[in-house]
Amino acid sequence: MEFILLSGLALIVTIIFIESINQNKALHGTKEFLLLKDVALKIQNEISITSNVGDGYSRQFKLPDKINNKAYNISIVNNTLVVWTNTTNITFATRILNITGYLKKESNTITKTNGVTYIN
Repeated sequence: MEFILLSGLALIVTIIFIESINQNKALHGTKEFLLLKDVALKIQNEISITSNVGDGYSRQFKLPDKINNKAYNISIVNNTLVVWTNTTNITFATRILNITGYLKKESNTITKTNGVTYIN
């Protein structure tokens, strides 16, 4: 009788432990997704501001070198900005206005000349 009671208790403790590990992984993935989203929306906002001002506008903005201590990538394809990490396969994509140039980690310069938005 005691063996069954202790075995049942050990099983319950094990299940709770495994579930807490799974929840921790899910929270970590959510945190990384939100950090990627934050970087993408910052870029989108900079592009939107520049497109709505007159020629001659210039501004520098910085992007982090790493997100959540992990390397990440930035790509723009067909007016879609994609930010992702290779280690966890977490991706965030958003539409942006048309720009000329490329983004890089750390310092970027965004300008508007002759109605065209340029980055770097």
